[in-house]
This record gives sequence, C-alpha cells and structure tokens, in this order.
Amino acid sequence: MAAAGAACASPHSSLLLSRSRPHGLSPASYMPRRLILGVGTSAVAALAVATAPPAVLQDGAATLFATAGAYALVRTFDVLTERRLVEKSLSRKIVHVLSGVLFMASWPLFSNSTEARYFAAVVPFLNSLRLLIYGLRLYTDEALVKSVSREGKPEELLRGPLYYVLVLLFSVLVFWRESPIGVVSLSMMSGGDGFADIVGRRYGSVKLPFNQKKSWIGSISMFISGFLLSSM
Repeated sequence: MAAAGAACASPHSSLLLSRSRPHGLSPASYMPRRLILGVGTSAVAALAVATAPPAVLQDGAATLFATAGAYALVRTFDVLTERRLVEKSLSRKIVHVLSGVLFMASWPLFSNSTEARYFAAVVPFLNSLRLLIYGLRLYTDEALVKSVSREGKPEELLRGPLYYVLVLLFSVLVFWRESPIGVVSLSMMSGGDGFADIVGRRYGSVKLPFNQKKSWIGSISMFISGFLLSSM
C-alpha cells in the first residue's frame, strides 16, 4: 500500500515541480533567481531607500533649498531694478548684505556630518560659476549685471562680486560652523560692509580725516551691524 501510494504521489509531485520552476533548474538555484527577479526587486529598492544615510538626504535637501534661495534673491532684485522700483546702488548693497546673511542662516539646516560643509560649499561654487559665465560674456544677463555691478559692465562681475562669493566658499570649506572666525568674517563682509555703504551714502557728511571717501557714521554702522550679526 505504501509503495502504491508513493507511486501515485510521484506523478502529481513531479507535475507540481514542473509547473513551479523552469526546466533544467533545481529548487536551490531557482529560488534565488525568483527572489531577484520577482519579489526581491521591490525589496532591494526599499532596502536601498531605508539604508540611505539620513545625513546625505538632509544635506542634499538643504543644498537645493539654499541654492534656490540664492537664485531667487538675486532674481528678485533683478526685477526690482529693471522696473526701477529700487535704485541700482541700493539694490546692489541689499543683495550684498542678504546673500551672506541668508547663506549663514541656512547652515543650521545641514547635518552634523563631516561632509556637510561640502554640500554647503556647492551654493557659492555654483554662484561663482554663474559670475564667471556672465563676466566673461559667454552668456548675457543684463538684469544681473545691473543689480550687482556698479557701472553696469559684465567685467565688474569678475571683481567684487566674484571675490565676495569666493570668500563665502573659502569660509565654508576652512571654518564652517566649527570656528567663529568664519562667522565673524562673513558678518563683517556682508552685513558690516553693506550697511556701511547704505548708511554712509545717506548720512555720511562728516568724513574721516585720513580717508575722505569714508564717513564716521558709515564706519560706526559697519562695526555695529557686523557685531550684531556675529552675535546672532
């Protein structure tokens, strides 16, 4: 009876095996292939997302946000200058102040990983490339030139504006958030120098005895604004 049962079960079991796997493959070799080609595909994708370092995702998102913000800031004052809603000299200095201040304000968005500074450095690096492209006249953007330069010449982008962005890049790579030197330097360069020009042009009637191009009120406003920004 047992032999007969085994004989009867044999055709059915062989039929099931032939339907459940391709010919010529043993169960041991077929199951890994099925895992990879079938259910395993979505599992591997889900595992890749789940195991992605959170710091990389955070830093990547922060880089995109800061880059978009920097572009939107310059573009906004491009439009305001084109429509003559803001004077060219005032627009240039406002961009000068806000570029550094808002860039430093984005630093807390980045993670505490050692690679975070390199993600942040992408923002000034892209801006430096943009200034080089327009400064060398490879492409033309009159609105950008008018809102950033003094005399409206593309070559001016290769001087003050480019130096400004390179200082941002240097400060991020060398000092980042570990040293107050970078924060103080950027605060004085962006906020201090910017407010000195804005205030000095309007109220700087009393000049410095050793430099008639600078005023007392402008110099004082530079130190006050730079100090306040450094302390924030």
